[in-house]
Amino acid sequence: MKKLILFIYALLMPLLLSAQKIVLGSCTTHDGGQYKGQMMNGKPNGKGHTVFKNGDTYEGEYIKGKREGYGVYSFSDGERYEGQWFQDQQHGRGTFYFANNNKYVGLWFRDYQQGQGTMYYYNGDKYEGNWVQDKREGKGRYTYSSGAYYEGQWKNDQKSGRGFFDWGDGTTYDGMWANNQRSGKGTNKYADGDVYIGNWADDIQNGRGIYKFQNGDVYEGDYVQGERTGEGIFKYANGDRYTGHFEDGAKSGQGTFEWRSGDVYVGQWKNDLQNGHGKLTKKAGDKFEGEFKNGKIEGEIIIHYANGSRFKGTYKKGLRNGAAIEVDKNGNRFEGSYVDDRRDGRFVEKDRNGNITRTGRYELGRRFED
Repeated sequence: MKKLILFIYALLMPLLLSAQKIVLGSCTTHDGGQYKGQMMNGKPNGKGHTVFKNGDTYEGEYIKGKREGYGVYSFSDGERYEGQWFQDQQHGRGTFYFANNNKYVGLWFRDYQQGQGTMYYYNGDKYEGNWVQDKREGKGRYTYSSGAYYEGQWKNDQKSGRGFFDWGDGTTYDGMWANNQRSGKGTNKYADGDVYIGNWADDIQNGRGIYKFQNGDVYEGDYVQGERTGEGIFKYANGDRYTGHFEDGAKSGQGTFEWRSGDVYVGQWKNDLQNGHGKLTKKAGDKFEGEFKNGKIEGEIIIHYANGSRFKGTYKKGLRNGAAIEVDKNGNRFEGSYVDDRRDGRFVEKDRNGNITRTGRYELGRRFED
């Protein structure tokens, strides 16, 4: 039986080979093109040339009537693909020349740029990395014509995930991205030497962060829309320190300022200066509690001096002005008024028991007793 099968196969083989013989011919392809070239069983098979109704052309390999192997497809609008084909689709490795002068060199999958590939943009930019369905996806490096570059994660054709950006002028960012913008935690080093480490949103500082200035100052705290806003600590290179609230980059609201000299202010701030109610304690022990305006004592104030004496009165433009009461460490009392830090007007002095001991007047600091 086996010998019979072999005998029949030997008889039929020449017929089978002649039926599958590759010949030169022409036909209309299944997608309407006019084909000339190698054929088998009435279909394009091998190398050939096709002209389509819309003006596109294809020159390359076919298998069983479909573009498969290596071929060049020229579009009527000037675009061109040179590379591998499978089942009538760009599939494998190939190069695509776009009408806008972009050029893609890399892998294809079912007519899509997919896998590793390089896009050369008409303006001199270049992307090298992974693609999914014609979009940058996964890891890749985008180099701008200026020399700046981004290297990191991509999603849906945009910088997304962890990535590093170098502007080429000394400015760099290393951190998280979303929708082509810095978003999440990251470190930005500026060309002038400043460094920001913290949270970002929509390409600007937003959330908690640390900003290190090139002069040695350091801010640690909240950011909103790129400005110091919220609670934070600002440490100055000279040893001064502010702890409290910020608004639009300036000290504002409740805060404490500690000078390197040992002086301490606790109270309200506005526009980076003491404004509102506060208490200033000097290193020597003097304590000023009351109203401040634009960094100076302004309005009602009580002063407790380190030597035990007290002052209660009004300040204007940083100087004593208006009615005042002073009590020394022994309880002796002065009731009078000031003009520009000098006693001026009627006065009464009393002992610790409230007995009047002297009366008179002051004229620009000169004393006249009754």
